[in-house]
Amino acid sequence: MDIEFDEQELAVKYDEGIDDTLLWEEVVRISGYKVYAYPGEVIFLVFETITGETLEVSDEMSGWLELLGGLRNIFKLSPGWEETLADCEPGGEDITVFAK
Repeated sequence: MDIEFDEQELAVKYDEGIDDTLLWEEVVRISGYKVYAYPGEVIFLVFETITGETLEVSDEMSGWLELLGGLRNIFKLSPGWEETLADCEPGGEDITVFAK
């Protein structure tokens, strides 16, 4: 799976050629969480839109680091949000990264 994005939208490309997309302007909340997965932990970001739809991406997907670097150009995110997400406990509370 690959993460692709530009100034307008976020897209997740799946192996079967199916794409999930959302427009940045429709995002009302970005949250993150961590889970245990063999052989370690996986971090997720969840993008929620005004219609209630969600799109999840993880640090195991191609394009994750580029997305993390690009989000600060699209949304007003608090300084240190990446460290807060990386330090959260697996199975713990979701962390809100952005809310409209």
